[in-house]
Amino acid sequence: MEFLRVFTGMSFLLTAYEGSLVAPHKVADGTFGLALVVMQAVIGIMLIANRWIKIAAVMMLVLHAGVAMKFGLFPALEYAIIIGIAFFLLLNSIEDEARRDWLKPYSVDSLRIWTGISLIALAVGEKLAPSALGQVFVAQYQWNFMHALGFDVFDDRPFVLSAGMVQAVIGIVLILGTTVRLAVLALSVMMAISNVVFTVQGNNEAALVAFIGHMPIIGIALLLLLLGYGQRLKITHAIPQQQAISRGV
Repeated sequence: MEFLRVFTGMSFLLTAYEGSLVAPHKVADGTFGLALVVMQAVIGIMLIANRWIKIAAVMMLVLHAGVAMKFGLFPALEYAIIIGIAFFLLLNSIEDEARRDWLKPYSVDSLRIWTGISLIALAVGEKLAPSALGQVFVAQYQWNFMHALGFDVFDDRPFVLSAGMVQAVIGIVLILGTTVRLAVLALSVMMAISNVVFTVQGNNEAALVAFIGHMPIIGIALLLLLLGYGQRLKITHAIPQQQAISRGV
């Protein structure tokens, strides 16, 4: 849990230092954008210092609403992970110990589901819908390794679409709450590969940008690997109930 708090705080603070919102490539401009950047920096400091966590969590929700107003609803959904982290921090900062222990599984569920929504939105927004953008990225950094494996017919377009489908499937698995640890492990491998490839290519700046953007996801991955799906809001819990309803029980 501390990794998630610290990594999210560091990501917020470093991104704010670059004059961006929630991700290094979301450059903020204007008075409203500057106000959001300052808020993001303050949240980052509060999370790293482990002070006023409830206030920081509420400010994260306000920040995400500001991102939606600044960039639009769908781009904001790409970073719905912020909502999951905010609710996770809120539910785990309840002072009453009995209530906090009862709500803790739901906090993990919230983190898992909002992370899945974020992954699906990112897959659609960056790879599946405007696949031309992904193709430009793959061509620029020469990421299509299928040619090296001998699959000459596998050009950049199906490569990008395949990557988007894998990311979307991982997001769906997280939302449903099935084989969560396996999905998180696959997501971790994908993130690690991206950083390794950038480093091998000598593009240290891109590797650093990717790492900063991935820091909250790294914290979530560590947490979900340890705690699993959250034990409450899981698709398999609804199936027996639906079967019972269909049988008239």
